[in-house]
Amino acid sequence: MNDLEAVPDPRPAIHAGDDSNWTRRRMSEPANGLLKPTFAWASSLPLEIQPRTLLYKFPRIANLIAAMWQDPNSIRRYVDDLLVDRRGSRQGFPVEVLRELFQLRAYYDEMHPDSSQPWEVMGKKA
Repeated sequence: MNDLEAVPDPRPAIHAGDDSNWTRRRMSEPANGLLKPTFAWASSLPLEIQPRTLLYKFPRIANLIAAMWQDPNSIRRYVDDLLVDRRGSRQGFPVEVLRELFQLRAYYDEMHPDSSQPWEVMGKKA
């Protein structure tokens, strides 16, 4: 005897060419699972740097960090925005996640030193 039972999918059907239906569904169901490239990125990091809690509790953020990892300007800006509440309304991360974010940022800076000069950052020329 088989215990499986076919149950109709309660979600609306997506028809080919119906972009508006897909957009609504995508907005209501963000991709909160880890992507394969994120697993590959995390496993390429040293064990003491791998952000296990971030991967588990905030997979969407981990996916974005993994996608930006090769772009120094983007990754620095994104991680800095995660660490500094510019809006004043964020709940904040658990301490373990903050520690992992700081470790990732420090590791990234060690591997990819920022070579810009102060006048370049300020938009001035020497």
